[in-house]
Amino acid sequence: MRVTIRDVAKACGVSCASVSMALGDKRCRLKPETVKRIRETAEKMNYRPNHAAASLAGRPSRMIGVVLEDIRNPHIAQLYMVISGVLRENGFMVVGHITENTGEEEEERLVSEIASENLCALIWGRPYEPDRTEENNRLYERIDALGIPVFTMGGYEFASPGVNVCFDYEKAGYLAARHLLEAGHVRIGCVSGPKNYEVSRQRLEGYFRALREAGIEPDPKLVFEGDYTREGGSRALPYLMGQGVTAIFAQNDEMAFGIYRSARVYGIRIPEELSLIGCDNVPFDDVLEIPLSTVEVPTGEMGSFIGKELVTLLQEEEWAGGTRRTVYYDPDLYLRGSVRKVGEGMPWKNE
Repeated sequence: MRVTIRDVAKACGVSCASVSMALGDKRCRLKPETVKRIRETAEKMNYRPNHAAASLAGRPSRMIGVVLEDIRNPHIAQLYMVISGVLRENGFMVVGHITENTGEEEEERLVSEIASENLCALIWGRPYEPDRTEENNRLYERIDALGIPVFTMGGYEFASPGVNVCFDYEKAGYLAARHLLEAGHVRIGCVSGPKNYEVSRQRLEGYFRALREAGIEPDPKLVFEGDYTREGGSRALPYLMGQGVTAIFAQNDEMAFGIYRSARVYGIRIPEELSLIGCDNVPFDDVLEIPLSTVEVPTGEMGSFIGKELVTLLQEEEWAGGTRRTVYYDPDLYLRGSVRKVGEGMPWKNE
């Protein structure tokens, strides 16, 4: 039976991407001792590369990979469409990977697939999870071993040349909660995203900061952990109403839509009985019967920047020697009809 690259990877305890880099002619970021061990193992196992695939891989690639977690979210779908449009206009093809599950086995499979696609660059759009330090480090090594530029939608610590495109989610949470406080609400609920996501924590910290500035100590019972889906928002409403809230900050518009849906079921009127603010400013916000107040994430601008910046980088002959940088985007508050003023508003400690 023919020995495959997967057999060599398993024998060495490394990824298929690492074996591909070690046995190839390209400059790679693997340690010399790792390269030596892989090559010796491949020789002992009598591994022979697929020359047809190697010939294909040797051609200049115009393929760019995009890794996302859930394209059902309109915010993510819009980002993907903008990036894809810019890249196609410049003669590149996009290979999409949608991964809902996480874990070392899933990441190994994903990186092996990416390594086999002869990509010239990668856009990594999965949420950053800071508590998975050891697993993240292994993931960084697998991605960096591909030897291609990597753009991210968060503060990932890849060593490959590229750009981390970040949004100030802490400020977004702050602006949303402060607006509700200025409208006179003092018992404000929050529907968060998964707590293991950095973007969820940042939005939560902004919400907490606004409360503390108004002299209100955050109450953990007023935070419901959602999952950035409409179903998560629907589940949150009865719980938070049971806690006596008069307003809710939903950490994304999808969960806010779920709150709208659940409010109809329970006969709760927005904004007469419940004020609501979201985050993202997806295209449907202003066509609702009661338009949603929200904090805008400039998806189109960010996606266009990623596409154009990536094309520019790939046109540079010496991009392989480049470094990483981080670019931040600021939020904007969009006020519509879903928030009702109930009092004079809260005084601010920092003013």
